[in-house]
Amino acid sequence: MSTMITLTEAATFLGISKATLRNWDNDGKLVAARNPINGYRQYDMESLIKLKKEITGEKISLEKQDDEVKSEEAKAIKRVVNKLHCIIRDSDANSNIVTRFDEISKLLFVRLMSGRDIFEGYNQNETLYGKKIQKEYIRLLNESGRKIPDGYLQINLDTATIRLCGKELYSILINNYQCDIKGLAYEDIIRGTFDKSDNQQYFTPYQIVDFMVKALSPFLKGTICDPACGTAGFLTKVNDLADVKLLGFEVDERLAWVSTLNLCIHGANNFEIYFMKNGGSLGSEADLYYEMIDVILTNPPFGSDYTDSKILDKYVLGKDKNSRRRGILFIEQAWNLLKEDGMLAIIIEQSVLNSKTNMDVRQYIFSHFEIKGIIDLPENAFLPYANVSSSIMILQKKKNNIKQEQTFFAKSEKIGRKSNGDDDIIYYPNGDFELDSDLNNILSAWEMFISGNYQMQNPNCFVARVDEYLKEDKSMRLDYTFHHPYRNESKELLNNSKSTLISLSEICTERNHSYVPAADADATSISFTGLANIEPFTGVATQELTPAASIKSSVKRYEPRDIVFSKMRPALRKVAVMNMNEGGYVSSECTVFTVRNDNNGEPLIEPEILSAILRSDFVYGQIMSCVTGIGRPRINSKDLRKIMIPLPDKQLQTKVMQNLRVKEASVKQLKDRAEALKKEAENLEIRMINEVALSMAGVN
Repeated sequence: MSTMITLTEAATFLGISKATLRNWDNDGKLVAARNPINGYRQYDMESLIKLKKEITGEKISLEKQDDEVKSEEAKAIKRVVNKLHCIIRDSDANSNIVTRFDEISKLLFVRLMSGRDIFEGYNQNETLYGKKIQKEYIRLLNESGRKIPDGYLQINLDTATIRLCGKELYSILINNYQCDIKGLAYEDIIRGTFDKSDNQQYFTPYQIVDFMVKALSPFLKGTICDPACGTAGFLTKVNDLADVKLLGFEVDERLAWVSTLNLCIHGANNFEIYFMKNGGSLGSEADLYYEMIDVILTNPPFGSDYTDSKILDKYVLGKDKNSRRRGILFIEQAWNLLKEDGMLAIIIEQSVLNSKTNMDVRQYIFSHFEIKGIIDLPENAFLPYANVSSSIMILQKKKNNIKQEQTFFAKSEKIGRKSNGDDDIIYYPNGDFELDSDLNNILSAWEMFISGNYQMQNPNCFVARVDEYLKEDKSMRLDYTFHHPYRNESKELLNNSKSTLISLSEICTERNHSYVPAADADATSISFTGLANIEPFTGVATQELTPAASIKSSVKRYEPRDIVFSKMRPALRKVAVMNMNEGGYVSSECTVFTVRNDNNGEPLIEPEILSAILRSDFVYGQIMSCVTGIGRPRINSKDLRKIMIPLPDKQLQTKVMQNLRVKEASVKQLKDRAEALKKEAENLEIRMINEVALSMAGVN
């Protein structure tokens, strides 16, 4: 099956403008296919190869366009850029990584836009050579028709340094039609220099950019804007997919210039980048664009506060406040900028969705937007620069009679990015590889949802009515946890329970004996169970003899047959019966429960049964809406005590206990068998190696 590519990619491959391709389509010279979802032009790669061969006589194959070639060309640019850094550093001891980046960007802009030949002649007169490169840079700027800040109108290097850099740039062998490679390579250089800027802007990982742009691809029409454009990551991706007007606003002059270069290198023509120094797009300069934007894609600097009282008073969400998070103000400003029914995809911190202090923000969202989708991102998505809980929120602007229909929810566990910022790649035996990411699966579920044909296939995706709980819960929470189906399932089970329901506080007492081992001069070691000693979901916990001096925080006492419940990250279901011969101590992040006895001196419920129930979806569905905290989610003891437990008669409890023991035995048998097979395989491998050596030596 032949590959279909976009209008931009086809124009780049053929070396012609997008306007020419559109004319060819209208005249029937090269008819484009149409994307069934958004109607944009698409081109068959094999047909383009045939056409280019007819035009140029050049022999071209699909292999020339594969990822391996692209990867090698991108690496070649990176290697040369590293050399350029060294050349400029050695010639100017006062330069830093940012100023070197400025000059490298100018030189790379010339190389990628004008080609290799412009850098020929580096071994001739260096003064003339330097003037030639300088003149070409200025020509390209003038040809672009873009407004360039004064500090970037010329190359600020001496002619000797330009000559040395030119020699390296001449050595890069890149196909002239590989505009996408040029853009990708330049973006990689940008990431290496500007991962975090002076304005506390954490630049969006390309995996998230790709996901957000593809998620909104059916809506990409008219004018697409990023009001905090940074280095134009969103806009360059939009340019690859759609033929639209691109608009970027930026508060940092250098980043506005970088965005302009980046879009030019990506082959974009229909775009404008505006440097807005007085408050950026939150200031008055953006007022001219109110209700002019069709789609906004953005990752505003949500981690910092805005304190300018004049600008704060412009906004419903900022009026009469001393400060407000920038990301919150961007939500309101996005509504101002969008046309009616315009779409917004924005990255926001988790507290916007669930914190009590942001109830007014959620009220604003409910009354100004239809909430289309909320996708939780992993906490490590922005590492190594920030460890934050964040979500992508997809909204549609509305003015009147706003009704909240179904909202798509998803939770991403991995985005194909390691904690050091490198790609997290899975390699397969056949040589194939891909990012270790679940974003593509979430995207498929989202596409089904917006097409009206959603079926729950991904366990981390679901659809819910966000207004369903407004009558009983005034917090208007919008987070994934609060609306998860577990909650409804638990509620239904509680309503249909034939057994008596009783609260956990009525079934158990709490053991609250706290102790600080390091403060006990007489203690040398204690029997300790940390959170790491409690397995998720399995109910297995261990006890370790631990030096008392190493535990400087408070711990809690437990006795044999007590139940410990980890309040930290309750989704991991770290709950266990402490079936040890003697008591010990557990992390203070746990609550220690002791089952009460009935009138006959027997436990109201066997601890093993209660422990299993406390690890179940049934209980998690009851408490998940009570889990709070962004980086380290937890539940408090007060909410734990309210958990309702079905308590049948002793006869049914006995049957449940017997069934539980049978299943536990089956689980243990399977695990033992798996361990035995693993050991057998290891022994076989050792024998095989030794037999090879004996055979080669001729010894039987």
